[in-house]
Amino acid sequence: MSHEDTGGKKQHHGEPKLVKHLYHDTYALIVSANNNNKRVRRAIVELLFKHGACTREEVAEHLQNYKGVKNVPSPNSISALMSKNPQVVIVGRERVEMTNGVNTHHFQFDIDRKVIQCVEDLILTRPLSVMTPKERRQASQCECCARTRILPDGEQPCLSCRRQ
Repeated sequence: MSHEDTGGKKQHHGEPKLVKHLYHDTYALIVSANNNNKRVRRAIVELLFKHGACTREEVAEHLQNYKGVKNVPSPNSISALMSKNPQVVIVGRERVEMTNGVNTHHFQFDIDRKVIQCVEDLILTRPLSVMTPKERRQASQCECCARTRILPDGEQPCLSCRRQ
């Protein structure tokens, strides 16, 4: 993309893009879905800490009222986002009756409560892919597990290695 395509401005990673339509002389503002996913993944962990074990549908309901999340993903997308996050574990199954009368089981997700015991632990166990730019600058690699985390008190090992 040339500077003319963005209205003469340099494009930086993570910023909305101004893209010119191929056939029409119009521009559209495109916001990265990746930033929204990071925001949603951070929100999911905070909601699970606050509300306890939830199914993906319950998480979607909680996200509706959460500040900072504009577009709530579908329950299938929420399930995929939670399964990618090492802070989230499956703790059980809940029996659910579908609209057609068929019974099914939905997984219940929760944070790893063996490792995460208070709100401050959420940041210390956050994976690099979900960290804010400020958190990334503070993070360093754990000598035990080789994960990049914000170390408690700036000392080795990371919180996960200390509590497992």
